[in-house]
Amino acid sequence: MSIPLAIAERNATRDPVKYVLLLLQLLAILFVIFAFKIEGRIFGELTALVVAGFAVHYWLPLTWKKPFFVLLSLVGAYALLHPVTATAIIASGLLFYFILHLPIGYWLRVGIVTAIGVAGLALRNYVPESVFAGEILGSFWPVFGGIFMFRMMIYMYDLREARTAGNFLDYLSYFFILPNYYFLLFPIVDYQTMRSTYYNAEFHRQAQEGMRWIARGVGQLLVYRLIYHLRPNPAPDDVTSFGGLVVAMVLTYLLYLRLSGQYHIIIGMMHLFGFNLPETHRRFLFAESFTDFWRRINIYWKDFMVKMVYYPVFFRLRKVGELKATAVATLVVFGLTWFLHAYQVYWLRGVIHLAWNDVLFWGILGVLVLINVLWETTAKPVAVKIGQPPPRPNQVIRGLKILATFSTITVLWSMWNARSLTQWIDMLTYWKVG
Repeated sequence: MSIPLAIAERNATRDPVKYVLLLLQLLAILFVIFAFKIEGRIFGELTALVVAGFAVHYWLPLTWKKPFFVLLSLVGAYALLHPVTATAIIASGLLFYFILHLPIGYWLRVGIVTAIGVAGLALRNYVPESVFAGEILGSFWPVFGGIFMFRMMIYMYDLREARTAGNFLDYLSYFFILPNYYFLLFPIVDYQTMRSTYYNAEFHRQAQEGMRWIARGVGQLLVYRLIYHLRPNPAPDDVTSFGGLVVAMVLTYLLYLRLSGQYHIIIGMMHLFGFNLPETHRRFLFAESFTDFWRRINIYWKDFMVKMVYYPVFFRLRKVGELKATAVATLVVFGLTWFLHAYQVYWLRGVIHLAWNDVLFWGILGVLVLINVLWETTAKPVAVKIGQPPPRPNQVIRGLKILATFSTITVLWSMWNARSLTQWIDMLTYWKVG
């Protein structure tokens, strides 16, 4: 649900001095992006569009701000994509809205949209005889998937209740988000969260937080570039010592900083247009357990799976016992996480990616998280006397937990990112026997 208009208007008050400070920070970030050629030319153009859009958006009345954001995003589609691709993407979104708001049964509407999605999957790798048509389809399908493959699931889920459906403008602002045309691996923003956080806090404070996230993301992309060049090739012939093996595995895990940095930039940009969304990653390298890791890394994915999978399964099975329902729901979440990652890869790259190292990664991580969940559920809480502060955690034990979690995830991550399970096993052993 959206917040009351009076509160939003109070939060959207303007201040020329704070505006100049925010704009100067944006221009400095834009300079760094172009100076270091971060992510390539199109990312620089996207950031320039965001800076120009923010400069105008800031001074508009509140009732004009969301329409302007939608207009900027639609115009941005033509600036960042081929005009035919942009037109096809916008037309697809309008078609989906028309279908989902027909005066027919809910499940019939969902069925029609799902059938279109299945047809899209079937045609994903169709190559027409025309070279021009092939190029257009080659650019259309990844963007189409990046926009609709997950967020449409959330929208249809929330559409079951008319009071949570929102209006046409909410729909457009949810699907046509300017950074999504470049960042196809996009955080799965929750529809209700996006609506309920729109100008729900004092704007300059939330914009400054967004600016910090953009700066953090740009910093992580610079660190990623350094790691990418320093990382040894994680192939058996190139890992000739135990130290080399450790370095290759750790740096492979740290390559994830690229996705983390991109997500920080995306959500930071949305803060500049009033969407006070929560952060997407929370110091995941310092997770103290596997459940803590799951809660810290790609938080939007975790929230998506909890909303769409965990809660429906848990409450359906709750009558057989909460522990059993928790166990089954957790395993279903990780099983579907594996499947949905393969589904995501197919939309974005047109490749059916099903490998044993994928199955083992999500299977082992799911079991480890389940063990942690069951341990936390059954553990007796520490008794604390009224008026006394809770005991402070032992920092040595905390450090050992972080090290153990980091080491385990590093090993699993190297397996997940290997070309095959056989290559990964060879890499683990070749330094000793090669």
